[in-house]
Amino acid sequence: MAVRIGVDTGGTFTDLIGVDTTTNQLVVAKTPSTPRRPIDAVIDAINRSEVAPEAMETISIGTTVATNALLQRAGATVLFVTTAGFEDVPFIQRMNRKYHFSLKWTKPTPLVERRNIFGVAERLDFHGTTLTPLTDAALEHLADRLAVRLAEYDPANAAIAICFLFSYVNPEHELRAAEFLAARFPEIPISLSHQIAPIWREYERGSTVIADGYIKPIVRGYVRDAGRAFADNGITAPWTLMKSNGGKTTAAAAEAEPVKLLLSGLAGGIIAGGYFGRLAGADDLVTLDMGGTSCDVGLIRDGKIGYATNYEIEWGLPVATPTIDLTTIGAGGGSIAWIDKGGLLRVGPQSAGADPGPVCYDTGGNAVTVTDANLVLGRLNPEFFLGGRIALNSAKAAAKVAELGEQLGLGLHAAAQAVVDIANENMANAIRVLSIDRGLDPREFALVAFGGAGPLHAADIAAKMGMARAIVPVYPGLTSAFGALIAEPKISQVWSKHFRSDAIDAATVGEHFDEMTDGAIAQLGEEGFTGEPEIERSVSMRYWGQNYEQDVPMAPGSVTPELLQQTLDRFHALHEAFYGYSIGGETIELIRFNVTVLGPTATVALPTIVASDQTTQTADVVTRPVYFPETGVCNAVIVRRETLPVGFAAVGPLIVEEESSTTVVHPGQRLTVNPAGVMTIEL
Repeated sequence: MAVRIGVDTGGTFTDLIGVDTTTNQLVVAKTPSTPRRPIDAVIDAINRSEVAPEAMETISIGTTVATNALLQRAGATVLFVTTAGFEDVPFIQRMNRKYHFSLKWTKPTPLVERRNIFGVAERLDFHGTTLTPLTDAALEHLADRLAVRLAEYDPANAAIAICFLFSYVNPEHELRAAEFLAARFPEIPISLSHQIAPIWREYERGSTVIADGYIKPIVRGYVRDAGRAFADNGITAPWTLMKSNGGKTTAAAAEAEPVKLLLSGLAGGIIAGGYFGRLAGADDLVTLDMGGTSCDVGLIRDGKIGYATNYEIEWGLPVATPTIDLTTIGAGGGSIAWIDKGGLLRVGPQSAGADPGPVCYDTGGNAVTVTDANLVLGRLNPEFFLGGRIALNSAKAAAKVAELGEQLGLGLHAAAQAVVDIANENMANAIRVLSIDRGLDPREFALVAFGGAGPLHAADIAAKMGMARAIVPVYPGLTSAFGALIAEPKISQVWSKHFRSDAIDAATVGEHFDEMTDGAIAQLGEEGFTGEPEIERSVSMRYWGQNYEQDVPMAPGSVTPELLQQTLDRFHALHEAFYGYSIGGETIELIRFNVTVLGPTATVALPTIVASDQTTQTADVVTRPVYFPETGVCNAVIVRRETLPVGFAAVGPLIVEEESSTTVVHPGQRLTVNPAGVMTIEL
């Protein structure tokens, strides 16, 4: 027995799925998350899986530790060191405004206090040439000021972040400052901007290195807690953490650059969503991961996941690190329904979470949530929630939903349906941001819905977007954990430089691409990969005078003038597709060069379901009253997913129950099951 395990730690539940590589059988487990000490839930899930420690081959973990620390502003105290005269850059930010005509909108608050920003007398120009040297006296003066400020804080919850002007061209001053401060403050972690985000644009680079320092003590604590917990439980299998770019990395590498774990808990979902979409025969997909706290929406075109070079913690507060392209909103099963000052019903972004949880958990929650609304509508089985491990209190949920309905002038079912409708509209808007706002027609995509609550809402959301079908993976509540399981090691390198297309030096570009590739391959080897890596290259380009760039893939091979010209020509075509026009003959700026090195690992195959003669629902079935807006209350057929054979087909109203999730099929919609066990709802 050799089991590869994937774990996903969400805001409400921690999920585990494993594959026995010798028998091709699955093991699964699900347990409530433990926000105060997340690794406890991971260990509990491993114990529930009943896999012996000696049988564990690998463990891959997706975690929201870094994400939550940033979103909840619960990170470390950061002391930010920068070039003298540029101390206010984190507060000046950009001239962009979220609301152009609002007199009340203010810029986002940085993750560092102004009093904790320190300027140093040093300066490089944009070529990396020293204009003002970094002297020993300047470093001594800096260290003395930092010592005074550090005396006010807990050293276990403090970090230093350094961002000098043009350090991405010449890192000499940052390295020297880091060496000096590490000797003076050996217990304080230090983040360097040229290592974390070697890009131009000082604000983005500074914001990123501040974020890295902000979460570094927290991620360090998580990694060390995990190491001790595994050792205490006799687990010796190598373990890795998911990165924002969809790859995975060792614990040591994660501890060194924690900002790369920003979307660790979210990346696994879109990876697995693409996997299950392909099993259902679809390459153009919208992935919808709806859990207890939030909903993550991603886009896959022609079977390829989209990537971004920037992620915003909140509007105007960027982190410049490679990430899977997705959007997150506060819409989950625990999202709270509330009435605003204008008397309008709202749902989220605040959540009841796992503690105290929805009203129906009967653990102290008193605010109506999406889960409560679904229970009142009959969509959830109060005796089979989480496989029966959590008994839901239907009466309490109904009483609270009725109170909400009285405030809105609605009956019980109408109020519950209104809560579900608002949540669905919020998620549909997130899909519009990734599709319609980018010139894509969502009707040409299939929806892959997962997470504990995704299949409950899949048919509703697909209908809102005009999609023809929704796909529900095997064990949908564990899909993100499956994504962590099948993720591969991945290293992304960036080199910021400025070239013009009318004065390009192909040989220089080629040399730097080779250097970046060699460095990424070496780093991949340090993380334990020994096979033949896959290499992807791209160049970020824009027309002369534009502010925003497009990433243009570059074909493999030596960077010759001919290959470079082919890449420039591709930019014109990409610009035409994205903006609707191109400017032939216009000078192009090449401002960033990107390399991604992927380490392919052994593929994971799901067990095939045995075919059966029972391919349609029979007359002897279990039913339950369920409210649908199309029909009102009607008897819906209730089936357990584990009993559905290959080729099963049925027309709704139908509810499919399983331990990790529930799938709703509306009246007139058709459900089918393919040989891999993936369900498809045809609208």
